[in-house]
Amino acid sequence: MKFFFIVFFKFFILYSITNANEMIFNQKKIGQFFMNPETNSPMIYPLELGHKMKIIELKNGWYNVTDEKTGLNGWVKEEDFGVTKPLDSAANSDYEKSFEIFSERLEEMSKSIEDAIGLKTFIETQHIGGVAAVVVASEDWFLGRRHKNQAFQVYEIWRGLNQTPSFLSFRDKSGNEKFIVLSGPHRPRYLKSN
Repeated sequence: MKFFFIVFFKFFILYSITNANEMIFNQKKIGQFFMNPETNSPMIYPLELGHKMKIIELKNGWYNVTDEKTGLNGWVKEEDFGVTKPLDSAANSDYEKSFEIFSERLEEMSKSIEDAIGLKTFIETQHIGGVAAVVVASEDWFLGRRHKNQAFQVYEIWRGLNQTPSFLSFRDKSGNEKFIVLSGPHRPRYLKSN
């Protein structure tokens, strides 16, 4: 019996080590990326079919993962992910259309702010994939008093178009991330970047 436990323990350790840093793909049409390994935990954002994640560890039917697109760590259900990318994942382009509309609206918003106060705000947008996007803004905008409120307004436009929890990274012209806004349990969260 003691021998069985030693073999089981060694297998468990080796299994954990070989799974670390392995890439897995979402197998569901819309997957969920949670803050904690439980279904009633707040969702960080949904994941499109075929979304790639990097395994940190496997624990009780949940993968602790890193989304390399956004740099966020969270949890996904083991049963929803696999090691092969689904063949029909490329056809899932609902978020591309949302992003096009978002970019147009943000450009209009930026022009209105510039006309009103003479300050250049949003320079460009980039779609990272799914419900994740980047907003590149001017340094003057980051220094302004109203940038936080405007960031929440921008987030609400993006989330409204996606009709689901979403993620926005706000960066300067050099590509340095200043902060992120993502869905929270009650309202969007503003998180400063390190």
